[in-house]
Amino acid sequence: MNGLGQELAFYTLALLTVVSGFMVVTTRNILHAGYWLLPCFAGIAGLFALLAAHFFFVVQLLIYAGAILVLFIFAVMLTRNVMHPRRAQTNTLAPWAALVCVVMLVGISWIAARYDWRITSATPAGASQQTAALGAALIGLYAVPFEVSSLILLAALMGAVVLAKSEREDLPEAPPLAFVEDEAAVEAATVQTNTVGVH
Repeated sequence: MNGLGQELAFYTLALLTVVSGFMVVTTRNILHAGYWLLPCFAGIAGLFALLAAHFFFVVQLLIYAGAILVLFIFAVMLTRNVMHPRRAQTNTLAPWAALVCVVMLVGISWIAARYDWRITSATPAGASQQTAALGAALIGLYAVPFEVSSLILLAALMGAVVLAKSEREDLPEAPPLAFVEDEAAVEAATVQTNTVGVH
């Protein structure tokens, strides 16, 4: 792929990722937000492919666009009353979140504009060499951060289970009229049974 094709693919995938990510955090329906994760994950996988990161490309498609997305959707659909029409799907922190995002965007843009980007014509290593180097780094130099991230994910999973678990609601009390009707029906049935027994 030539330089123009790479730039066109990059901007297309970047636009897909940013737009779908924006829809994830702004959609009022949480289930639709989960569906918007699919094009976001696909766009990130495409960016990995442009970088010739073969292992991350496959992992992004298989784990995130496949297993993680299905897990999110199932968790949303199995959570009790999460899609209740009377339950608020947004909160009052949206303006603050937007302000933080704008500040971070300005800061990242300023850093990216001042950074001396070095362009190289070196060919990336093959898929097997990249995977071997990544595995050696995960069990060597980055072993501790890798294990810490695993613990953080485990804590997040346990917290999600605790938050999703809802207590059993008490049954509403029946109105007094229902008790009167039930007692009347029981008395009528008792009288009828006694009458049949006498005959």
